[in-house]
Amino acid sequence: MEAKRKISGKGIVITGIILVFFIPARAQNLDTLQNLPNLLLPKFTRGIVRMKNGGINSAILNYDLVGQRMVFLQRNLTLVLDKPQEIDTIFLANRTFVPFEKGFYEILVKAPLTLFKENKCYLELKGTPIGFGAISQTTGPSYIQQIYGPTGAINLMVPFNYKVVDDSEYWIRRDGSMLRFSSRKQFLRNFPERAQELKQYIRRSKTDFGKTEDVVALVMYLNELYR
Repeated sequence: MEAKRKISGKGIVITGIILVFFIPARAQNLDTLQNLPNLLLPKFTRGIVRMKNGGINSAILNYDLVGQRMVFLQRNLTLVLDKPQEIDTIFLANRTFVPFEKGFYEILVKAPLTLFKENKCYLELKGTPIGFGAISQTTGPSYIQQIYGPTGAINLMVPFNYKVVDDSEYWIRRDGSMLRFSSRKQFLRNFPERAQELKQYIRRSKTDFGKTEDVVALVMYLNELYR
């Protein structure tokens, strides 16, 4: 017999087993949730959430780059996904995301050498002028999680005296291992046996590791080398 499903204030429940918990945060004006520098997408977008148990749900989602967590809208509330380990894949804005130990990684190249992007940023306290064009930083780069929003109460508005700094990294899965890189040097270190061919490609293509499309093209070439 097909299990009956009901919606509660805590999550989606099937035959008494909670699949996913959603924690409510402070209500925010939807107009203020567009083009925020700490969110991956310009606005909240409907996406598909595929569960590991085969279930499929639909939600209006975005990705919080500071907290590295999926957030969604429901009844004008901003909510955060509390049990991402029960999720298999999220399809959002023609992009694919999978859960890892921390956050969701975006799949950029699905091949024997799969490329992921760990989209993330941190909040940095803005400096104050101290003369002669110098800037004084009262704190170094940090998440400042305690002011950005306490656990279970996400406030997506960045405090006025903080700026968002990109801290994204790339990962390649090779033979079950995850190799991290964000620069040319780090990338080449992961593939010493193909260093010469990769150096030539990078020089010829003028690969910019700050551009996602350039990194995607490089990893596609890398897959061709290992065929």
